[in-house]
Amino acid sequence: MGSQPQTIIGPHGRFTRQENGLIHFYKTDGVTIDEATALQYLESVRALDDSGTARVLVIQGKKVEYTFEAQHTLLTNKLLSGLAFVTQDNMQRLTTGLLRDLARAFRAKFPVGIFESVEEAEAWLLNGSNIKGVDNGHVSRENDFARLLVMESLLE
Repeated sequence: MGSQPQTIIGPHGRFTRQENGLIHFYKTDGVTIDEATALQYLESVRALDDSGTARVLVIQGKKVEYTFEAQHTLLTNKLLSGLAFVTQDNMQRLTTGLLRDLARAFRAKFPVGIFESVEEAEAWLLNGSNIKGVDNGHVSRENDFARLLVMESLLE
């Protein structure tokens, strides 16, 4: 692949491979991601970086939902070496926090980080290390309890 940005646009968002090799995924608002959509996402990633070590930065859309099958497919793939979510509000942080927790449960082969800025997420993906002040996989009991309450309310 050349060093110029390359883009794939689909109904659920836009994937762009940046000059630094990272893939930015700008998710469309109001989508439900099922297993078929998750597989389409992974095909887009493979088209932009078929190395098996793609690093993806997701700019989370508003009101995005994932089915369990989609979560499993995305978090157990063999294409990624890092996945960073950039969130803008509490609901996005909650959703991506659940994904990060599931990544641990599924024993994902890549780290999942949650950040408040593209710059922080890029630095983490490029350096492969924890950045001061960023929760990279360590969640307090209080946050776990809050997630359980939300999950229970969604299941009722």
